Amino acid sequence: MNICFITNIFPPDIGGPATYVSHLAEELHERGHTVAVIATADDPADTSAVFPFPVYKVSRQLPVWRRYLSLIRTALRVARTADVIYVNGADLPAIIASKLLRKPRALKVVGDFAWEYAIRHNWDVAHIDAFQTERHAWRVEIIRNLQRFYARNAHIVITPSNYVKSLVVGWGVPDERVQVIYNALTEAVRVDETEESAKARLGFDFPTVMTVARLYAWKNVDQLIDLVPQLHPDAKLVIVGDGPEQAVLEQRARDQGVADRVVFVGRVPHAQVPLYLRAADVFVLNTQYEGLSHTLLEVRSVGVPIVTTAVGGNFEVIEHGKTGILTPLDDLAAMAAAINELLAAPEEGARLSAAAGAGLDYFVWSRLVAETEAVLQRLAGEQPLPKAPQQRREREGPA
Repeated sequence: MNICFITNIFPPDIGGPATYVSHLAEELHERGHTVAVIATADDPADTSAVFPFPVYKVSRQLPVWRRYLSLIRTALRVARTADVIYVNGADLPAIIASKLLRKPRALKVVGDFAWEYAIRHNWDVAHIDAFQTERHAWRVEIIRNLQRFYARNAHIVITPSNYVKSLVVGWGVPDERVQVIYNALTEAVRVDETEESAKARLGFDFPTVMTVARLYAWKNVDQLIDLVPQLHPDAKLVIVGDGPEQAVLEQRARDQGVADRVVFVGRVPHAQVPLYLRAADVFVLNTQYEGLSHTLLEVRSVGVPIVTTAVGGNFEVIEHGKTGILTPLDDLAAMAAAINELLAAPEEGARLSAAAGAGLDYFVWSRLVAETEAVLQRLAGEQPLPKAPQQRREREGPA
């Protein structure tokens, strides 16, 4: 099978999509498939990341219209011999190019880009679930319509959860053309540290409540800062990650008088994240929505008790009371109570962590690769699609 990946992020870029596409492309190459990648890059001349297949780069510094035209031209040249095109970003030009080539095409959708775009630009929009059915300002509707266009023009849309599938079906994509393939850890998370030694290495001599997230508005890290006074008086909130909200959040900690109880670590190399997680007494993710959180899978693997919001794909990763604690969105009192309970009763946290770690067998990389390969082979006319995971409850899969 000849596969062309089109993506907007690829190594040496870092981040979940870059890791996913590069690992998947390498694995499929090792399985004997012909692979090529088209990617946008800050510096197309950067050759620090080397792969056993060709990677064609388009400069991210070009104006959007020129970048899109360059992506289309590159795809028309590179993908003309492909059996299937797998789109993982740069969705609009990638779908246009694959339509012009009349090639089978799969599209990976991990969330609602239109909603995220509106939030990032401070446009006045509703919570993601209400956003799906409400009418919005013309500029929001333009983005929504573009998203519907490229989703509807994919032969198969691959989503990481039943929750994201429900969003895509709501955009007018037939149910049978949306395939759920759950996210997975690309490799086992290993930490050769005890909690005590990890705390000592990092200088965390206090009860540690930790969040790891890109600092976007929908991660609701501002609310975590607001609830710090409700936590155990010796506890501190440790924030790992950076993003466009960081300066605002640092100011909020000062304004709330808790700057001495909030530690902004900033971005750390992904390989070091497990060390930070090991040092945590409680992990908290106060997000407005998740497609299917890689971070929660990593936390489960490391063995830290989890408190997170009862939204989106979180239902498919955490089973309330068994593998973690789910609290209602925007209910800070409930979230603070859950965190304090785990700080006060470490044996309860150990029980949750043990169950969470024991239930990770499904979220393995080999399963994701096999299911994705089967979908692409189906598009190339080689074999039937695998059955989609069964929904055990609304918006839920294997927690």
